[in-house]
Amino acid sequence: MSVVPMEQLRLKKQITFERNLLRELTMEEVQKDVRDCFQPFFHSYYVYDTAIREEAIEQAMEAYLLGAEASQFLLCGVSEEEISERYEVELKTISLDFFDYLDYWQQATSHNGWFTVRGEKVCTDFFLKWWNIGLEKGERRRRLKLD
Repeated sequence: MSVVPMEQLRLKKQITFERNLLRELTMEEVQKDVRDCFQPFFHSYYVYDTAIREEAIEQAMEAYLLGAEASQFLLCGVSEEEISERYEVELKTISLDFFDYLDYWQQATSHNGWFTVRGEKVCTDFFLKWWNIGLEKGERRRRLKLD
């Protein structure tokens, strides 16, 4: 009889859960949302296509999976407000890091000062949206005991 460490089992279960969640996510849905939110900030489609789009999709999936992880607390009876407060630091970090990334590319390609006024809010709203989608889908999967 062999002994399997609990951490290894937890990691395997988490990876399975995340894979199944990502299967529910369509790339077209994410790409459309990224295009709608961030393409207007860049006059050059080349910059948007090569530098912004892929990073935004990756970060949206990260927020989505973070929301799905948070869904475990909904089943324990914790309110959405308390969960939001618990994950506020992580969401703010994702949002501000991506805003800094966008700000770099915005300054490198043009000199529009309006980006700094609107850009941070757009990033925050974008990642909050994907976090909430992950929260809902994670809760549904957990309630239906799909994983």
